Amino acid sequence: MTLAPAVGRFYARRRVAEGAVVAHLRWHGAPLLTLALMVGAFYAPFLLSGTAQWDAIEVHYSGQRYFGEAIRAGRLPFWTPYLFSGFPFLADLQVGAWYPLNWPFMLLGVTPDTMNAELLLHGLIACAGAYALAYRLTGNRPGATAAGMFYGLSGYFVGHSQHVGMVQTAAWLPWLVLLMDALATSVTPRRLALAAVVGAALALPGHFQTALYTGVFTTLWATLDTLWARSWPRARRLALGLTAVAAWGAALAAIMIAPGLELVRQSVRTQLDGTQVGLGYFHVEDLLTLIQPDHYGVLLDSNYTGPGDVTQHYFYAGILLVPLALLGMTSLKALRTALALGLPFVWYALGPGTGLFDLVAQWPGFRSVELPMHGWFLPALGLALLGGAGVAALRRSLPWPALTILFVLLFVDVLTFNSLMNRLTYARSTAEDLYLAPLRAFQAQLDPSARRIYGPPMASIVYRNHALQSRVETTYGYNPLELTRYAEYVDSAQENPRLVAGLAATHYLDGTGIVEPLPDTLPLAFFAGRVTWLPDQASSRAALDHFDPRVETIAIGQPIDLGPDSGASVELLRRAEDVLVLHYRSPTPNLLRMALPIYPGWHAEHDSQELTTLPVDHAFIGVVVPAGEGDIRLWYAPRYFWLGAAASIVAFIAVLFGLTNRFGLTR
Repeated sequence: MTLAPAVGRFYARRRVAEGAVVAHLRWHGAPLLTLALMVGAFYAPFLLSGTAQWDAIEVHYSGQRYFGEAIRAGRLPFWTPYLFSGFPFLADLQVGAWYPLNWPFMLLGVTPDTMNAELLLHGLIACAGAYALAYRLTGNRPGATAAGMFYGLSGYFVGHSQHVGMVQTAAWLPWLVLLMDALATSVTPRRLALAAVVGAALALPGHFQTALYTGVFTTLWATLDTLWARSWPRARRLALGLTAVAAWGAALAAIMIAPGLELVRQSVRTQLDGTQVGLGYFHVEDLLTLIQPDHYGVLLDSNYTGPGDVTQHYFYAGILLVPLALLGMTSLKALRTALALGLPFVWYALGPGTGLFDLVAQWPGFRSVELPMHGWFLPALGLALLGGAGVAALRRSLPWPALTILFVLLFVDVLTFNSLMNRLTYARSTAEDLYLAPLRAFQAQLDPSARRIYGPPMASIVYRNHALQSRVETTYGYNPLELTRYAEYVDSAQENPRLVAGLAATHYLDGTGIVEPLPDTLPLAFFAGRVTWLPDQASSRAALDHFDPRVETIAIGQPIDLGPDSGASVELLRRAEDVLVLHYRSPTPNLLRMALPIYPGWHAEHDSQELTTLPVDHAFIGVVVPAGEGDIRLWYAPRYFWLGAAASIVAFIAVLFGLTNRFGLTR
């Protein structure tokens, strides 16, 4: 008898909720459909007449395709032998392996053109988010529609169309601000769970800098918003929401973050001082691109004349954006949000010597990022909100036919200058001509003996991470998280060519793209002829300037009693991507030198007994083997992946509880 009223109340609430959803769809359906058509038309040239380019191919296509092929083959590619003589592939944040919106593409098959499909999808997310936020601020559908277009089709998304991870992260900014504004009025379990989901959506595309900017400058917006409101309860609710975004969202993304942090600590990124780069800062002249798209020369048949990287300083979102934004300043809510989002970032992006940059550079994470103008999406959203507020103001005096003409003009403008005529957006040639045919030609010239190819640090065939598709091992690649020790070894080989032999490359890539046999190289695995012990990494790094791996092997650490013997031998029996099996003979305890980069998680065993591994020749794995004969198995097992996966599962279950309101929290 007591159950029936509860069931009745449940179904009554569900009918009310379903009715509200239907009402919202009827009210917002037409504007959202308009935005969807705009985004589809904007990206149609990307999909039909061109292809992705630059980093979209080198980083995102190459990594996503490799991961997708591995998953369809039923394995997780924790390690790849194809880049940098070996690399912890799945620890690389930029792969975006655990970002759910990448999964359909990776499961169905990644091509260069699917990068443009991912951009289109996130163009929809960005436009819809800016629409929802602008409607919350202005209550005006035409103005919100304009704000969606001004943000999702703006110069930021155009200039960074090659940086797929950046676009994916920036697309979620308006949703984050919208959710924080809702949480500032009322905290519910469902809203906190959604905050965690948005936090994970910011992290999982794998672009740390964009996620960092989003989190930090949204926190600054929340702080300024609270000061304007002078409300302690609002501040407390915003703090709770931001904590859910950061902590709960990080827990959801722990499957990527945990192994990624280990890779970062081992990578060259720890040596980067972003304050010394001197590139990618805000220039006042950049604002001219808001009204003149070719001010710096980014359109077809133009020559770029702007500062630094061409992708950093292009802001155009329509010739009417600036006057509409000025008109929109009459909306206090829009103005307050735009100023709080945009001004702190612009002040920071001015660079060293301007106050805020020097302060922020001391915060965790900021010293290891470069090119501050990667964060222009923050002011871009502010300008879009003001532009939408300006359209809302015009709506009071413009009849619908005139407003329709205005929207047509606005869209044709951005379609022309940000898509059809802009060389930043996509390559005007097919993927077959640019990448696929040249890569097949490269593979055709390889003879069966080509096991590993040596090339200088910036070497490439079509693109630098081609080896993930051509499936031939290379000593080079393209990744800001290249392992520090390995990078130092390869860089030293430019001054000390004797080091090249230690990379175990069978062939080398010359400056014209021709692959030739490499004479006098060392095998993948061999026993040291002479062992020199050095105390630490700094001393082994110094030794690279005069070291010859054909004569001696450098071992790092406390000396172990070994007996190098000229009669010792080793044979490679099996090689998989993260497993090697070797057969050895050695009359004495000996040191086996492997041309595999040293990295935590590599293990070696003989007769079910784990063997000691240690760094040798500064960058590689050494294995101490006992006297005798037998098989040695080396394998890679990530140390933190499964811990991160467990944390993500627990956090995901908590999200499900939050979305179903089972925490008992109401305020």
